[in-house]
Amino acid sequence: MVGLGVRVRLQHSLFLPHQPLTRFAHSSSSIFTLSNPPTSPRFYVLAHSNNQNRHVHEDEPPSSSSSSSSEQLEWIRNSGIISSCLVGLLTGVAVVLFNNTVHEIRDFSWDGIPDRGASWLREAPIQDTWKRVILVPAFGGLFVSLLNLLSNSNSNFISRPFFKAIAASVTLGTGNSLGPEGPSVDIGNSIAKWIASTPFFTSARILPLLAAGSAAGLAAGFNAAVAGCFFAVESVLWPSDSNSSLSLTNSTSTVILSAVIASVISQIGLGSQPAFQVPDYDFRSPAELPLYLLLGVLCGLVSLTLSCSTSYMFTIFDNLHKATGMPKASFPILGGLSVGFIALLYPEILYWGFENVDILLESRPFVKGLSIDLLLQLVAVKIVATSLCRASGLVGGYYAPSLFIGGATGMAYGKLIALAVAQSNSVIDLSVLEVASPQAYGLEKKLAWHG
Repeated sequence: MVGLGVRVRLQHSLFLPHQPLTRFAHSSSSIFTLSNPPTSPRFYVLAHSNNQNRHVHEDEPPSSSSSSSSEQLEWIRNSGIISSCLVGLLTGVAVVLFNNTVHEIRDFSWDGIPDRGASWLREAPIQDTWKRVILVPAFGGLFVSLLNLLSNSNSNFISRPFFKAIAASVTLGTGNSLGPEGPSVDIGNSIAKWIASTPFFTSARILPLLAAGSAAGLAAGFNAAVAGCFFAVESVLWPSDSNSSLSLTNSTSTVILSAVIASVISQIGLGSQPAFQVPDYDFRSPAELPLYLLLGVLCGLVSLTLSCSTSYMFTIFDNLHKATGMPKASFPILGGLSVGFIALLYPEILYWGFENVDILLESRPFVKGLSIDLLLQLVAVKIVATSLCRASGLVGGYYAPSLFIGGATGMAYGKLIALAVAQSNSVIDLSVLEVASPQAYGLEKKLAWHG
C-alpha cells in the first residue's frame, strides 16, 4: 500500500446504518463527496494500491502514523528551539575547551608564572627574561603561519574553523596582543553553520542560527548572556536584509535561549567569576557630568586612531608583499617578533587574560598603580601592537585589546583630573569640584568602548 494523500469528505451524520457500502473510482487528486445533507464534514486519508480501489467505511479511523511522523520531522526541521539548544550546548563546550587550551599554552610558554599579569616582567631583571619575551610571541607566529598554510590547503568547511581555533589558541597563549572574543564568536558561527547544513534542519533558519551562535560564543567567552544577546541582535539580526520586523522578533527567543545555555555551560567549565574585577567607585557630584562628556569625545578619538592604525598596518603589509614577494603566510612571524620587541619595554601589552586590565584599574591587592605618563604610553603602544597583530595574520579579536586601551585611557584621564583639582591655583580654583576616583573614569571608558 502506498499512501497518496487522497481526501474524502463525508457530508452526513456520524452513523448511517441504512446506507449501502459504496465503491468509488478515483484519481490521486480526487475529492469525494457523499450526497447526504451536511452535518459535520470529516476528512479521511485513503490508502490506495496500484491495482484496486479500496472500500471506505464512514466510521473507519484514519491512518495517521505516516503523516504524524512527517509532521514531527518537519517540526524538528523548522523549530528554533531544538536548534538553538544544540548551538548553545555545543558552543559552550567548545568555548570552554578553547579557553582551557589558551591557559595551558600560556602556562607552558611562560613556565607557569602566577596569574598576576604581565607586569612581573617589568619587575624581573631584563637579562633573565629578554629571550623568552622575544621568542615566545615569535614562535607563536611561526606556529600560526604553519596552521594557516595547512588551513588554506584544506577546503573542508569543518576543518578550517578547527584550524582557526587552534591558531587563535596559540596566538593568545603566546601573549600576542589580541583577544579571545573574536574566536569565540567564530566558533559559535561555525557550529551554527554546521547544524544548519545537516538534513535535520532547514537552511531557511540560517540567519537566526548564526545569531544564536554569535550570542552563544560571546556569552560563553565572557560569562555574560545578556551582552551576548545584545551583540547578536545588533551585529547579526539588525543589519540583515530581512524586510520584516517579525523575523527579528521570532529570532530573539532563539538568541536568548542559546546564549543562556552557553553561559551556563561556561560557568560549569570555567567558573562563575567575572572576567575582571570591578573596583569600588562612586559618583560624587553632577558637576562631573561635563568631565564624562569630554571623556566620551576622547573615546571617539582613540577609537578612530585604532581603526586608522589597523588600516595603515594592512597597507604596510600589502606593500611589503608586493615589493619583496614575501609570502603572506610568513607575516604572523613578523607580527609575533614585533610584539616581543615591544614587550621588552612595555610587557603589559602581552595578552595575559584580563589580569592586565585589573592592573590598570588597580583592583587587585598589593598592585602598584601605574603613573599617568606610563598609562598614556601604554595606550599608544597597545594600539600599535594590536594593529600589527591583526594586519600580520595572527588570529584573535579586538574586544580584549579595546578594554585595555579604554581602561588605560580612562585611568590616565581620571588621574589627570584628580591632579588638576589637587593643584588648583587662584586663577583656576577647582578645589570645590568633587570628582570621583580614577577607577570610575577607567570603567566608564572601558565599558563604553563597544557600547
